[in-house]
Amino acid sequence: MNKPKLLEELDTATDLAASMALKKGVPIPISKKSTLVGNLLIEKNTDGFFDIVNFDKKTLHKDISVFDVAMIVAQKYISNDFSSIKKVLYLESRFVKYHIDMTHYLHCMKSAKKKKDTERFAILQDKFQTAEMLAENVKNNLNIFKSMK
Repeated sequence: MNKPKLLEELDTATDLAASMALKKGVPIPISKKSTLVGNLLIEKNTDGFFDIVNFDKKTLHKDISVFDVAMIVAQKYISNDFSSIKKVLYLESRFVKYHIDMTHYLHCMKSAKKKKDTERFAILQDKFQTAEMLAENVKNNLNIFKSMK
């Protein structure tokens, strides 16, 4: 087989794979702060959250705190599944709330431990475990959307 024909076949196969990746919304890292998903970019903003931007630099969704959620939202946007986007963003807000609760309870537990307040420590430990369990449930519900295409 001659080299020009081989290069042409390789070029065709590469173009086909790239177009399929764009249609399916396969993530392609561009830099440390941005990832291409289909025809959308997931960019990390200055606050450390993720924004979903189209090629016209129009922001479609802002301040998503979890990269996996931004990925799901971008993939659902590509497939025009807007009802799932609302559900995913709601689940993300619940996850963030439980994560903040866990951080708060952990801080209070350290304070109670310093003061040797065992009763308060036990109550806070229960609250922490409840918030952790609820966050895990939300994470599992998000994973359902991750596996669906």
